[in-house]
Amino acid sequence: MPAPRKMYTVSEALKLLLDTDTDSSIDDVPSEECSSDNDDEEEDEGDAGGDGPGGEGDSGGLREIDRRSGVHGNQGDSGDNGEKEGNSGVHGNSGDSGDNGEKEEDDNRHRREEEKRYIFRGPARRRQRISHRHLEDSGSSDNETLDPEWKDTSHRSRPRLPNSRDQTQQRGRGCIRTGRHGAASDQVRAPHHQLGAVPGPGNEWLEKDWQPINIPFTQSPGPINAAAALDSELPADFAELYISDELVQNIVNQTNLYANQCIQAQTLTSPHSRIHAWKPVTVSEMKTFLGLFFLTGIIRKPELEMYWSADEILATSYFCKVMSRNRFEIIWKFLHFSDNETRPVNSNDKLYKVRPVLDYLVCKFREMYQPNTNICIDEGVLLWRGRLAFKVYNPQKPIKYGIKSYILCDSETGYCFNVKPYCGESAPLGETVTSLLDRLAGHGYRLFMDNYYNSVGLCERLLDLKTHVCGTLRKNRGEPPVIRDVGNANLRREGTPVVRHRKNVMVLAWRDKQVVKMVTTMHQNNMENIQVWQKGHHEKVTKQKPTCIVEYNNAMNGVDKLDQNIAYYPFVRKSHKWSKKFVAYLFEISLFNAFIIYKAKNPNSKGNTLMAFIQSVVKSWTSQKPMRQAGGQENDPHTVRDDPPAQMTPRAPYKTDPRERLDVGFAAHPLVSILPTPNKQHPTRRCRVCVRKGLRRETSYYCKGCGVPLHFGECYTVYHSKAHYNA
Repeated sequence: MPAPRKMYTVSEALKLLLDTDTDSSIDDVPSEECSSDNDDEEEDEGDAGGDGPGGEGDSGGLREIDRRSGVHGNQGDSGDNGEKEGNSGVHGNSGDSGDNGEKEEDDNRHRREEEKRYIFRGPARRRQRISHRHLEDSGSSDNETLDPEWKDTSHRSRPRLPNSRDQTQQRGRGCIRTGRHGAASDQVRAPHHQLGAVPGPGNEWLEKDWQPINIPFTQSPGPINAAAALDSELPADFAELYISDELVQNIVNQTNLYANQCIQAQTLTSPHSRIHAWKPVTVSEMKTFLGLFFLTGIIRKPELEMYWSADEILATSYFCKVMSRNRFEIIWKFLHFSDNETRPVNSNDKLYKVRPVLDYLVCKFREMYQPNTNICIDEGVLLWRGRLAFKVYNPQKPIKYGIKSYILCDSETGYCFNVKPYCGESAPLGETVTSLLDRLAGHGYRLFMDNYYNSVGLCERLLDLKTHVCGTLRKNRGEPPVIRDVGNANLRREGTPVVRHRKNVMVLAWRDKQVVKMVTTMHQNNMENIQVWQKGHHEKVTKQKPTCIVEYNNAMNGVDKLDQNIAYYPFVRKSHKWSKKFVAYLFEISLFNAFIIYKAKNPNSKGNTLMAFIQSVVKSWTSQKPMRQAGGQENDPHTVRDDPPAQMTPRAPYKTDPRERLDVGFAAHPLVSILPTPNKQHPTRRCRVCVRKGLRRETSYYCKGCGVPLHFGECYTVYHSKAHYNA
């Protein structure tokens, strides 16, 4: 039975380790052979093989170590006794091997080499694998901006003491192994050729001699195509550049189709249901409906029914004159934009219900106007808290739930050039940006974006499309380590920025209240003096900022201008269908774009404000006089009139009574006949007193002073003489 092998404690292992040549690197120790050249010669001369009983109890790497270094137990021999004297190993009591001094020296040397291999053979391999895993974990999530310029080289460092923070004791083995991750100080910048990058001066981040390339702007900003050819001072003509009769006709067709589908499907409805009063809508009536719909953004009331209220406090007579409440509500109920039955079975288009309107308007946005030099990309959110597959949530925004859209706007005017709703599908940001640019790429535009989009790789890609980029930068978007790791402690407030550049891209870190990181392809590394308000000062103070930050603050407000203007007069109403709200949102953008073109074509017109522009459009669309056929001839009872009668019988509030009904005499409350309507020559209404008594009786007369329908005789007298006339 072989003798138990001697195990070494931590202190003994360290003592043996410090006796070795510590200047040699750990990586110099081969994974299979740890002996020196002299040791190999000695082993070749005196190797006794593995047949002796001393190696029978060993296993794994220790068995290989014992065979090559010649360490045997006290029992058994390692071969022929005559060859003991030629072996360089240490044997038991079986005999003499020569001079005792040489034997002890060889014994100590082989023991040190054994400990050297025993301690560092496995951990060195583990550290090598960890270094590759560390490189993979430290990469950016953006594939285009992955910057693997850092490499873990902890396996090249010298052995550390047990108190070192990246070393731990291995239980049960009495030895030291390196920790799973190397220390931060062990990370050094790896050469580009080791990481797969193309070596060369263009891939190095430099500090000085920055010079941006010059890309000339080759477009003439302003109205183009049909907008440039339009010579008019009427705002409705500019609104119809976007909301044209072609678009309205498509909405009319889909609305009538959807109404017929709903009526046919609802066979169990009550015969008195309002849907049975549906009559097909026409283009002229739809424009009247849209005109009143736009007017609700200027005259704001919490409920849609209040616009037709007869209450003297809430009354808005214009709505009653243009269209009845029931007709407006039923058009709003059946308003539709796409045929549900023609949708493909395998279609994944989540915007199918608004696709015709969205594609038409976005095409008109791009077709009618050429933006100025500075453009910007940002997000716009439409409030929606209902159930929707692509609804977004951001607790840090004023609108936390809604439908997000990527918007490209002119920085100077706020004109919306392109809109791309977010549908929950993951797409590279580079593709989103280039799709928003559309035909603007290649003409020398200056694009401003925030840190959600920007990266060094995207800047280089857009430079190939002859488009300059400037904006803030997030961490790990391809910036050099000196910019990535900078913090408030590394920069003096309002001091000199840290600047690096590579190829045609410059990144910058500058501290104001916090550290601001920028990326730009068009600005010099200069500072500008600006006047700002500062706490504790009654006047503006002079402050220095980098040029790229000053221009970014001035140009990154195009989408904000759009949101600000459409928020003044919003006509988006509550609805159970997200498609109605989203199309109303597109109509708000369309009116603002039409207003921008109107100002460009008529700079000296009076009342050149957005509210006056919308009012003029409403008047033009709601004051149309011709008769419109809705499924019949001119004298057909189904014919719909746009122009209401010159005189209409006023309606009194249904739940409340006028206060003056008891204050004056009967002379101020004459009973007159109810005026005829286009559909009824002798109209009647329910008597107010009879209704309060639970009776269903109608009358042809009403009180002209109160606007309340009443019968002659007792009903009239009781109503104007008793406070509680329903008793």
